[in-house]
Amino acid sequence: MTSWWMWNPAGTVPTRRFRSEESLARSASEVEVVRADDFTCPVQRRRATAVRADFLRVSGDPVQVALVEQRLWTLLVALRRAQPLRDALATAVPRAGRAALVAEPSRELAEFDRRFDQFADALRVLVAEPTPEQLRHTAALD
Repeated sequence: MTSWWMWNPAGTVPTRRFRSEESLARSASEVEVVRADDFTCPVQRRRATAVRADFLRVSGDPVQVALVEQRLWTLLVALRRAQPLRDALATAVPRAGRAALVAEPSRELAEFDRRFDQFADALRVLVAEPTPEQLRHTAALD
């Protein structure tokens, strides 16, 4: 299992000393750090790990890279928050009338997955073809 973490780029790193970055990540609150272990679903963990690994290979204009990092952070937090809903939808027992109850959450998850995959695809292209235009395009994705 791959172990990684990502600190909130808008957050402030604590000033007290830590023995290692891992101990800092372990002691941080959920709002300041996203950890690989936060994703109990193997599929979602693979998605998060792949997009984070691609981001680590991004270089270029620091302002644009910071915008990409902020977008990545936002998507990883949303992916983590969607996990209980995914679990509930996956284990829901089919019953009459339940389709209407799960339709809207299912649509919202599908829209989120589309946006996440669009960002992940743009990040993969950026890593393969690191041009300033592609970096600006990836940073501008909404």
